[in-house]
Amino acid sequence: MYLLFQLVQVTYWLALATWFGGVLFVAICAPVIFRTIGQARPLLPAVLSANLENQHASLLAGSVVAAILGVLVKVELGCAAALLATQVGQWVVADTTASDQRLAAIVRAALFVAATGIVIYDWRILWPRIVRLRRQYIDHADEPEIANPVREQFDACHRRSVSLMSLKLFLLLGMILFSGGIAYGRVIL
Repeated sequence: MYLLFQLVQVTYWLALATWFGGVLFVAICAPVIFRTIGQARPLLPAVLSANLENQHASLLAGSVVAAILGVLVKVELGCAAALLATQVGQWVVADTTASDQRLAAIVRAALFVAATGIVIYDWRILWPRIVRLRRQYIDHADEPEIANPVREQFDACHRRSVSLMSLKLFLLLGMILFSGGIAYGRVIL
């Protein structure tokens, strides 16, 4: 049974490290991508006829980051599935008899549920809205009376997405901190 515990732990740590690392990577890279492309001041005449306020750079950088986020959400869902399975496995093979071990396992589970909830909300609700608003903004870019309110909604959704990513990073870090004392225990079947 010790081998099962080791398998559960290795899978748990790989999934948690991959998820945390992926979110941290995007949190670091997204601003760098926006800044670097913004400094280049690209022109995309097929997208917008005028490059007001360097919007071409913002749209191009947004497309790059969106492609990265599309991959990240798939990785996050895979990691969440692996973490769900391994947390169940930890309840079976890890020592949760001591109250501090049990409390740490409950906190890890709560942090996991919150982080997974953010991923699902972002993936199924917020991200489709951001894509729709972006498309509306591009379609009506030459009509400021339509484009400006859409841009404000887009910016609000983008800020919410960034805040949720920061919160998700904090939750995953909490999982890491509360995972340090997982110990092998006797199996109760």
